[in-house]
Amino acid sequence: MTDLEPGPTLDTATAVTTRRRRALARTRVDFWLDATILVGFILAYSFGFTGPVIHEWLGLALGLVLLVHLTLHWDWVVRTTRRLVTRRGRDRVIWLVNLALLAAMTLCVASGIVISRVAMPTLGILTVSTPFWNRLHILTAEITLGLVPVHAALRWRWIVSVARHLVTRRPGRRSR
Repeated sequence: MTDLEPGPTLDTATAVTTRRRRALARTRVDFWLDATILVGFILAYSFGFTGPVIHEWLGLALGLVLLVHLTLHWDWVVRTTRRLVTRRGRDRVIWLVNLALLAAMTLCVASGIVISRVAMPTLGILTVSTPFWNRLHILTAEITLGLVPVHAALRWRWIVSVARHLVTRRPGRRSR
C-alpha cells in the first residue's frame, strides 16, 4: 500500500468492532440462557426436591425459555437444515440430536400442561390426568435426561471456550 492508496477507514474499523461486540454479547446471552435451561431442567426433574408446585411452574417457565432459545437460534436451524443435503457427519448428528431434544422437551412440557394439578388449575384451566399423559410425561423427561448430556458433549468445545472467556475476562478491560 502506498501513501496514495486509501487504507481501512475509521468507519470500517468501527463497524467491525461493533459487529464483534454484538457477536460476543450474543454469545454471552446464548451461554447463560443454555446454563439457565440446564439448571432449570435439573431442578424440574428433581421432583422429590422441588415438589409439585415448583415442578409445574418451573416446567412452564422452561417451556417459555425454550421458545426464546429456539427463536434466538432459528437462523442456525434454517442454515443447518439447508446444509444437510450436502453435508455429513458432525453437523447431521448435532441437528438430529437437537431435533430429538426439541421433540422430547416439547412433548414433556405439553404433557406436563395436560396433567398439571397445580399451575393450570391456578390459571383457571382444567386439565386431564390419564395414564397415557402421565407415562408420556415421564418417558419424554427421561429421554430429555439422556439427550441433554449428548447435546452438551457435542457442543463441549464451544461451552469450554465461552466459559473460559467469561471466567478470564477482567472487569473494565475491553474484549478483543
